[in-house]
Amino acid sequence: MAKYAFVKFKINNEFSDWEKGFYAAQPIARKAGIVEIFHGQASDDSSTCACLLHVESQEKMETFFKEMEMEVTASGHILESTEITWYEN
Repeated sequence: MAKYAFVKFKINNEFSDWEKGFYAAQPIARKAGIVEIFHGQASDDSSTCACLLHVESQEKMETFFKEMEMEVTASGHILESTEITWYEN
């Protein structure tokens, strides 16, 4: 069964700056079984972003975020604002 995470969060910088950090983390994320399907910012709030991710497991994604906490924070992602909704099919 395929698993997906819809991740909504706030950033404290420009979207283009956050996106550079996001792209830099992609090789590590893929090794962790996390593949980006979509990422973007809200049309009415440039500090709100979202990603749709295909994930091997919730546990692997949680481990990735713990191991990459410094890099995620450095990208401008405000960790306390993160909301994750899990889907599967």
